[in-house]
Order: sequence, then structure tokens, then C-alpha cells
Amino acid sequence: MARDLLASVAPEDRETVRALTTARFVGAAPAAGILRGDATWSVRWTRLHRDLLPAILTDRASPVEALRAFSLPDGRQLLAVGTHDGRVRLWDSESVLDAAMPPVEELAYDRPVHTLETVARPGGEILLAAGTDRTVHLWDPVARSTVGASVLGTGAASGKRPLFAPAWKAVRLPDGRSLIAVCDTHNVRLWDPFTGEPVGPELIGPESLTVAQAISKGSESLDGVLAPVTLPDGRVLLVAGGTSRVLDSIDGSTDFEYGHLWAWDIATGELVWRFGTGYSGTLTALTTVSLRDGRQALATAGGGGVVRLFDPEGPTQVGEWLHGNGADVVGASTVRLRHNRTALVTVGSDRTVRAWDPTTGTPVGAPMSARNSGVRALTSIHIADGRAFVAGGGVDGTVQLWDPESAGYIDDPLAGPVDRLVSMPVRPGAIRQSRPLLASVSSRNTLQLWEASSGLPMTQPLEDSDGRPVAVPMPDGPTLLALGDGKRPIRLWDPESHRVVRTMRSRNPLRRIHLIDYPTAVATVPWRDGRTAVVVKDGSILSLWDPASGRGLGNLRVSMGINPLNAGTISLPGGRTMLFTSSHEGIKLWDPTTGAHIFEWSRKLHYLTTVIPVTWPDAYPLLAVTGEETTYLVDPFSEDAPEGRVRAVLAVGSRSATSGPDRPLYSSSHRLAVAGCLTREGRPVLATGGHDGVLRLWEPETGGLVHALPVGAPINALVSMDSLLVIGSRDGLIALES
Repeated sequence: MARDLLASVAPEDRETVRALTTARFVGAAPAAGILRGDATWSVRWTRLHRDLLPAILTDRASPVEALRAFSLPDGRQLLAVGTHDGRVRLWDSESVLDAAMPPVEELAYDRPVHTLETVARPGGEILLAAGTDRTVHLWDPVARSTVGASVLGTGAASGKRPLFAPAWKAVRLPDGRSLIAVCDTHNVRLWDPFTGEPVGPELIGPESLTVAQAISKGSESLDGVLAPVTLPDGRVLLVAGGTSRVLDSIDGSTDFEYGHLWAWDIATGELVWRFGTGYSGTLTALTTVSLRDGRQALATAGGGGVVRLFDPEGPTQVGEWLHGNGADVVGASTVRLRHNRTALVTVGSDRTVRAWDPTTGTPVGAPMSARNSGVRALTSIHIADGRAFVAGGGVDGTVQLWDPESAGYIDDPLAGPVDRLVSMPVRPGAIRQSRPLLASVSSRNTLQLWEASSGLPMTQPLEDSDGRPVAVPMPDGPTLLALGDGKRPIRLWDPESHRVVRTMRSRNPLRRIHLIDYPTAVATVPWRDGRTAVVVKDGSILSLWDPASGRGLGNLRVSMGINPLNAGTISLPGGRTMLFTSSHEGIKLWDPTTGAHIFEWSRKLHYLTTVIPVTWPDAYPLLAVTGEETTYLVDPFSEDAPEGRVRAVLAVGSRSATSGPDRPLYSSSHRLAVAGCLTREGRPVLATGGHDGVLRLWEPETGGLVHALPVGAPINALVSMDSLLVIGSRDGLIALES
């Protein structure tokens, strides 16, 4: 499973990659904390969601473009695999789990095979293979012979020749015939695969517009996802996913895309309904799934990783939204399980396959990890003992098989996606805080406290803890956590007693009815008499709050400026602490005790720009200013001119430069995780992590890349604690030791 990652790292990092992969599939990191040879990192501990290992059916260099399982008259199933080199190989279902077994048949064509379907005819099903041209190849699995081939759109009655189609789908009519639906950007046409002639009326979709009309009014098109669905009255509808592009009415320069569904009656060609799905962007997957009452529902997927089910008669939503994919869904299929159940299978751009109960919205079995190449084609196959397997084809030519109902799966109940991490300082004399502690917040807004050296949980999880917690050392007691997400008052939570000890009061009635947000805690600063003050952000204003008395401190009111972005504190080696603020106009530094303006870096910042302080022991801090493609390391204490304050530029940003079908889809709103850490030799380096799942170390003086380590999952947060670097990822926590 780690072969792809191992091939991309230096030999001294392979042991670390193997340890992380073992932890992901076995449930614990082996030989915790042991450094061998020249290994750059050792895995101290992990808290990861356990994944299911796939069985690998075949391994060829040519990418898998299509998969199709179909039944023979004797009840056996065959799995057809179409690849980019124009080959179709067929495996018997009884040999799919034996990688040494050769295929029972191999067909060769002169074009890449991007579609595999089955069509009915007297005597059984025929396998249909379509390539990048208009040629349809037909093969009889019973006679083991080629039936023939047809070219769509070449007959006298066919009219104009169709262009290359983005989607092909087999449609079975009530009279038993099978047709092929071919979709382009504005309509769908039905064809007889045996003659190449069109059948029935053309299914007219979005109106064709000129370039000028599209620029001025927006436009609509079909996305290339099709699904036939049979209604209770016997009618057959053909449903296509579409996109409406609406221009920004403010300046006319930005497109907003919304997913739609189009449904036609196949018999009449009439548009039955057109429906907005609620997704932003195009529809990435569309399939039908059987509900428990026998009805068919349409399963749709778009941006954000959410799957919705619709009743095609309505159309109205049925069942629950399916959350938890963790990334955009790029494919969907169904698998028939035991006890007459059907599961909906989704594959995400994060290379994770999941099975769901479509009625309840609950997962079936464990998440299933694909190989590093991801999954481009998806289907299901049954073997003689009744088990159902999900089959996925990858860019690397492998076909992967998972059993979604695999027994013996035990997951760590405390493992799961981590969005934010905060370290808590050691408090001598405290029961639990005499050791370094770590606070994590999951994507479900659950806070958990851990012992940093072992990864052991220190308290019960705390629900409803959205936002970034702030550690607040109390002069005569343990370190508390300030919690607040703007939707409720700031709360001070004591991890020793597991209770809220103080709440920040607010007399503004508009906050109680949620017309304006509550203040949020962003950092702490030392105050007089050994006290700690909490920096509170209220809109664009920063002020100080005394957590001991519950009152405001001093008359500090710092304005972050127009369009505020980030705020926080940075500490100097001598113990002095500064406030920093950022807005569209640049970055400013302030004295938190007087409110005096100390420094300004004037630079136009995008609304997605983040500013994160980077600190090392006994060294002056830097500010990591991250845009879409680069990160600037700004030295606010340099004696140079303001335009010379950029110490180094890192070739990494919130939007990854890596793209391709085997990589996750990236959002420009993703925040780069940044932390300062020390190597074994005590050299300061900058650690970054993003959605591509690669931990990178940078030289802060030159911006040169020192090291890169793939961890196998998107990185959401980083925190450095002495010799440990703790990673908060989509799958949980990883603690590495330098």
C-alpha cells in the first residue's frame, strides 16, 4: 500500500512511511519512539482512523478507465476492466481475490476504452465497450466471441454526425430493448448499439447560446453524468446533471455555478422536470439507489463531499444528507449487500471509498483507503459465498477490491479528523498539567485533551467547542482554555475539573438573538502582577479581558482596520509580547499595554491570506504570510526598510500547485498549516503542511526546501512541542520525533 509513497521519498524516510502506513491499517504505530540509522523522523505515537486494506486484482501500467460487473446465465459474475491502452480484460468472480489468476478473456481495440456497459438481447447480455471515437464494440460473454461493432451516427437516418460525447449510459426500455444514451453539452440522444441508428426523439436540454449571450446572461450546460430511473407507473426517465453559470451582478467578472438535474421521458422526449440540487459547482456523480420500500432514488454528489438523495417523481429530497466524505465526491455506485440491503458507495478526491445506508445516512463498515493513485472507475461484484465487493480502478492500472462488511473491524473511538491544535504549557503542581498537554478540536467541534508524549487522552471529549481554543495560564492554578466561536460568549474551561469556570458577560441584546457575533479569544499576553490577559476580538476591535475577575483590562482598543483578517501575539526573546493585526492594507504591530503602534508592513493582502506567527526558543519570531501560491516570511524587527522585511519566500501556499486525476481537489480557502520546529542538531526550520498530505521543512533564512515527507492524509494543523511535531490530519493525530 505504501509503494507509491516509498518511491517518492529518500531511503532514510522509508521506515517512517512504512510505520505511518502500518498505523493507518493496523491501528497503532509500531516500535513507538525508536530512531534507527539515518531516519529523519520516528513515529512517536498515532491516533488514526483505521482503514480497510484492499485486495489488488491486477497491476498494469495503463490506467483503468472503466469497470463493469455482469452476470452469466449460470449465475456466475464476470468483472470487465477497460484500460487506456484499448484493452478489456475479464475476470471470473471466483478468482478476483487471487492476484495470480489470469483473466478468462482479453480483448484488444485500437482506442482507449472509457465506457463499459451491458445491453440486453435474446439469449443474454452483451458487453458493450466504447472508446474515444463513435465506435461501439459488442462482445458475447456466453459464446466468447465478438458480436460486431457499430459506429453511431453514420447511417442515412442519423442526421449530423455527433461529436465526442462526455457520457454514455445503457438504458433498458420497458419492452426489453436496450439503448445507449449519449450526452453532449446541450442534449441527449438515444442510439441502437447494434445498428448505430438513433431511436426516438432527441432529448433537448439547455439552450445553445452565443459567446456574447453567455457573457451577458450566464449559461447552462450538461455535465456528462447520466442515470436512467424507472418510476412506479413504469415510465422510464433519463436524468442528466447540469450546471447553471450565473454572472456576478456586481461587476460581471465572476461566475457562480449551481448544480441542476434535467429529467426527460424517454418515450416522448418531453422534459418532465428541471431541478436545482443545492450544490455549488458542477455535479460530479449521479446514480440510482434502491430504498427499502422498493422505490428508486437519485443519488447526487457535488462540491463539499455531501451526497443528497432525491425522489425522481417529485423531485423531492428523501433520506438524510450523507456527510463525512472529507473531500469532493468524484464517483458513486451501489452495492447489494446481504439481507436484501443496498449500500451507496462513494469515492472522494481524498482517495477514500465509503459505503452508506442510503435511508439512514449512516456508514456501512469502515472507510476504505484507495492506493495513492486514487479511483477513477467504480463498480461492485459478488462471489459464490455471498460476499459483495466494491471494485475500484486506479490511474496506476490496479483494480482494488474491498469488502465493505468486513468483520473484526475495531476503530479507535477517539480518532478522527483534527482541524485545530493547541499546546498547553506545563503547570508545576497540577495533577494533569505537570506534563506537556495537547488540545485538539475535530471537524465535529469536539475538543479533546491529550498527553503530548504518549497520545493518551486526559479527559472526556467536550462537545460544542467550535473555534480555536486559547491556552490561558492562571497565576495560582492550572492552565484554562478559552473557548468561543462567536455564536456564544467566551467560556473558560478547566480541564482538571472538566467544567466551565467563567463566562464572559455581554449585555448587548443583539448578540443573544444572533444578529451580531459574540467576541472571540485570539491570544493571551502577560499583564501586571503576574496576571494573564486574554486578547479579545470584537468585530475589527481588539481589547483585553481579565480571566480572573471577568472584567476588561485598561482602555486598550486596537482597530484592525478595514476588512480585518488575522490577529494574535508574538513573543520576543526578552519576554516582551507584541500584538499583530492584519487587514487588506497589510500588517501592523502594537504594544498591548499601551496600544502604541510599533510597526507596519504595507502590502495589499487578499481576503484569503493568513498570517501565522512562527517562533523558536531564544530567537526572534517571524510572521508567515500565506497567499494562494507562496508564503512570505516577514521579519517585523528587521532594521531594514519596510520593503526589505521579507526574510524569505517559500514556494507553498493555500492552493497546491500539484494537480491531476490522481490528486485531491483543492480549495483556495484551504489554510496552510505552519509551525516552527528544531532539528536534532538544534537548527531552526519551518514546518508546513497542506491538503496534499506532505510535511515540508524549510530553511527560514533562504526559503530553501530542506525535507519533504508524505504522511498519507491532508494536514490541517501543526504544533511543535520540544522534540515533537504533532500533525492534525484528516485521519487523526500523528506525533513525529526529530
